[in-house]
Amino acid sequence: MAQSVRFFDDVKRELECSVCQEQFSEIKEPKILKCLHTFCKTCLEAWLRQQHEGGLSCPTCRQFTDCPNNDISRLPSNLFCKQLVEIVEAYSGQGQHESPQCGNCDEGKYLKFYCSHCNCFLCEDCAGFHMKGKLFKGHHVKEIGNFESSDVQDYARRANFCKKHKDEVRFFCEKCQICICRDCAILEHQDHNKISLDQGLESNKSEIETRMRNVQESSSRLKTQKDFLEEKRLKINNNIEEATREVKRVAERCILLIRQHEASVTERLTKQKAAFQDAFAAEMTTLDGKLTEIESTLEFCEEVLLRNNLPEILNVKATVEQRLQELSVPPEFNMRLDYTGVKYASNDLSLVPGKLVTTHTEPSLSVAEGKSLTEALEGEDCTFTVITKDSVGQKTYSEIDEINVSISSPSTKQHIKTSVTNLTAGRYSVSYRPTIPGEFTVAIKIARTSIMGSPFTLNVQKKPVNSRRVKSRKGITADSTSASRMEGTEVIHAFY
Repeated sequence: MAQSVRFFDDVKRELECSVCQEQFSEIKEPKILKCLHTFCKTCLEAWLRQQHEGGLSCPTCRQFTDCPNNDISRLPSNLFCKQLVEIVEAYSGQGQHESPQCGNCDEGKYLKFYCSHCNCFLCEDCAGFHMKGKLFKGHHVKEIGNFESSDVQDYARRANFCKKHKDEVRFFCEKCQICICRDCAILEHQDHNKISLDQGLESNKSEIETRMRNVQESSSRLKTQKDFLEEKRLKINNNIEEATREVKRVAERCILLIRQHEASVTERLTKQKAAFQDAFAAEMTTLDGKLTEIESTLEFCEEVLLRNNLPEILNVKATVEQRLQELSVPPEFNMRLDYTGVKYASNDLSLVPGKLVTTHTEPSLSVAEGKSLTEALEGEDCTFTVITKDSVGQKTYSEIDEINVSISSPSTKQHIKTSVTNLTAGRYSVSYRPTIPGEFTVAIKIARTSIMGSPFTLNVQKKPVNSRRVKSRKGITADSTSASRMEGTEVIHAFY
């Protein structure tokens, strides 16, 4: 019994308008907004009078809902809530003077039982007759106080009837997109294509489920972006913290002037970190808001579909589809939070201990190109190019960009020596000479982060037997297939 009381207490809370905290009723009819939140008609009418003409914003999420002619009655009603009210009133009114009374007898007793076969509430006497009479053999009669969630959903499905002919709805008219009774099918929809309620239910559920999948894909993209921003936040914080530690190390070796410089640079770093945090927080707030809308919408849709109530689905279908269509459109926002990398570059010989050098290079967007990135010939000089790019894909350059290239064999663990040459303007030449054939892995990183496509697979072919050696004009012996040497460039480092 205590469990039943808790169940109905939970149901009552679901049937309260979150604005006025009163239970839905015929006067306070539950209405669904575009955002799929439900409020009573009375509160919405009062709220509409305070809003701009033609619509109102949701009291919960502030989403705007159009309301033609300022008529709240034109908004779809929440059929499930209306049907739950009938059950709650029957349960809550037991023993009260103005409680709902049994309509199957003239005794006027309060309702206590429910017959799912007849889809009606019964007093205790009528329920006893129901359970004993041969005419009602096989009817399932249950005490209202023992209702469970499945009973509520069953009642909601069976409570659908044709208001015009007072008969149970049995068909779904595909042309009119409504549920109809047997009389409607014969008199008004005889030339229309009609299917069973189960077929209509599956058809309409399928349409909504398709739109839900589109929104779920959008949600997945938003979550991926959220993870990306979190990784970016950690990277920037680590980057700034490293620069802060370095400037302190230099400052501690100097006199008062160095201390003053330390304070100045640290302040700049703190402001830069705060600026990034503000931008990060704003982007995360936008993502969280969008995800909240999607989760709320999907939760509403799942609840409607789980109840398998076609009239309810049809009642909210247009609103739900419109909402799902809006949420399935990929949001427009900055997929890569722009930032300014920073590193402290010291100069012990200067009056100023050092300077802040920035970089806009985004390793994940930087690229490597050239045939020798994936193909090479044993014993031949090979070269490919690395291009550094910023967060919008434009070529960029900074003196603190560290290009690290490693070429190794997964099987033998042998490494090939590489040399990186700065060609200026964000272009770097990587040179190497493989000494044995086989498959190698080329790992390219900028500031310890892999570039786009890294690691690459390099196939080194065995040198042909007929390869010959020739002398260049400068007297340097080289293979006839070797690339010409670069001139006017600076070799900045070599890797083994």
